Amino acid sequence: MSSFRVGSTTLDNGDPALMAKVEIVKVRAFWSPSRLALAMFLLAGSAVLLTLGDPGITTDEPLDVRPGRTYVETLRVRGLGFFERATVDRVFRDNAEHPPLGRWLLGLASTLGQPFEIQLFGADPIGLYLRSGRLAPAFCFALLVGLITHTAARRHEIPAGAAAGFALLVMPRCFAHAHFGALDTFITLFWTGALLGSERALTSKQPILAMFGAGALWSLALLTKIHAWFLIPVVFIWCFVRLNGKLRAFAAFSVWLVTGLTLFVLGWPWLWFDSATRLRAYLGTGVERASIRVLYFGEIFADKDVPWHYPWIYFALTVPVGLHILGAGGVVRAWRNRRDDPFSLLLLGSILMFLSLFSTRIPVYDGERLFLMVFPLWSILIGREFRVLWTMCSGKTIVRVGLLIFMLVQGYGVVTYHPFGLSYYNAFVGGLSGAESRGLELTFWGDAVDRVLLDEVSKEVPGDAAIVLVPTLYPGQGIASTTPAMARKPVLLSDQENLSRARWVVVSRRSAYWPVDLQERLQNGRLVYQRVCRGVWLSALYALDPSKAPPIRSSKSSSWNVQSPPSQSSDD
Repeated sequence: MSSFRVGSTTLDNGDPALMAKVEIVKVRAFWSPSRLALAMFLLAGSAVLLTLGDPGITTDEPLDVRPGRTYVETLRVRGLGFFERATVDRVFRDNAEHPPLGRWLLGLASTLGQPFEIQLFGADPIGLYLRSGRLAPAFCFALLVGLITHTAARRHEIPAGAAAGFALLVMPRCFAHAHFGALDTFITLFWTGALLGSERALTSKQPILAMFGAGALWSLALLTKIHAWFLIPVVFIWCFVRLNGKLRAFAAFSVWLVTGLTLFVLGWPWLWFDSATRLRAYLGTGVERASIRVLYFGEIFADKDVPWHYPWIYFALTVPVGLHILGAGGVVRAWRNRRDDPFSLLLLGSILMFLSLFSTRIPVYDGERLFLMVFPLWSILIGREFRVLWTMCSGKTIVRVGLLIFMLVQGYGVVTYHPFGLSYYNAFVGGLSGAESRGLELTFWGDAVDRVLLDEVSKEVPGDAAIVLVPTLYPGQGIASTTPAMARKPVLLSDQENLSRARWVVVSRRSAYWPVDLQERLQNGRLVYQRVCRGVWLSALYALDPSKAPPIRSSKSSSWNVQSPPSQSSDD
């Protein structure tokens, strides 16, 4: 039996445990957690940037980018006058349903990216430069992948970090959300960062002092979306789990809470005036808002009335099955080792809290969107289990190659569904065709009305023809999809209320919001072009039969205020 040396130590290569330790030492000599996180950050950022313009403009993007551009422009013009009450009231009055951080990021990205977008693709006909705004969530998604990679690698070794970061990158719906100039990727990053930052602070040498920094991280989540408030019970419980002594735990929690809330108020000038009234109004937006219709197993529900299992089903059906298998193994291992490694219980508990929370009467819709932050935590559990399997296969090259192939295959969905990642369903339901047959939501809000379809619109539809986008949720929504080719003709999409007078219609398959007579109009019309994913059509252009509708009137661009859509978003 042969032996070899590592440093000044001679090891017997017949001992698998020692061999595994030596391999870890060799890997760590090149791949540190920070270096691996940087590599995954670059991979994720490149993947999103190279595909950033592929999906269509979604409903919330104009509603989130427009205020952000207003913030940036007003600050440029007014300087410190931005913080005067009259300016604050004017700037925030129509968009105070959400705090401003995410919209600041979108506004900065849109403004800074505007010259480059003009050079590469031409001027944006509506002047919002929504695709430039998408640079901000793309960057934040790359940061999120890097954060998950670093956390898993630091706690569970390099193989866990690589697997965790890759798992998050190839979850099709997480990857797809990173392409949209909306708030969902921002809150996922800041919520996850605040949770992991709090956990790390509580295990530091000076936890009470470190909780100042953790509270500052939490304020970023507070300044993005209302979901940040759900961290309060998680951090409160974890303070008492991790710290000895009730007084010490309460002090750490108080530091975290006061720091976060203080920075939250300081970061949102809207709350500087009439503070109590405005804070109550903001906290009430989660329940006092227009109801969203939800298609779920063939029935249409109001968002407060969806069955309790809605979040659990969507969590189960929107992650590749192989990743779920690894995650399930991670859950079992986390429970068995709960005394030695309570960190995994924090991840599992946070996932269960979110899924349970949205099993109540809290409004839930758009599939996984409102509980998107469970997926990065799930990725860490996936990475942990992958590392265990990798270590068990030490010295078995063929088995390890098989394990790597198994992991790479999990990226099949993110590749084959793009740019319709928000239509992804896994094998548990039979993919997208299985979801169609079972009556699940097939597409998001307008992402399937992409440039490929709109190029056909600009080719096929005569200039100034009456054409509508279905469905639409607010006045002027269709205009946001205007491409330079459409503007030159011009072909401008009007809202679905004009369907009875339209000769052409662009349909997105969000059928819960279709007008009651749409099916009949389509049957009497002519299909011109469809966008199809995995054998299921998601959007289409139809020429309607004019004999089946009232006389037509053209829709002129001057009748639409495309720069100032109303502020009420479909967000929670």
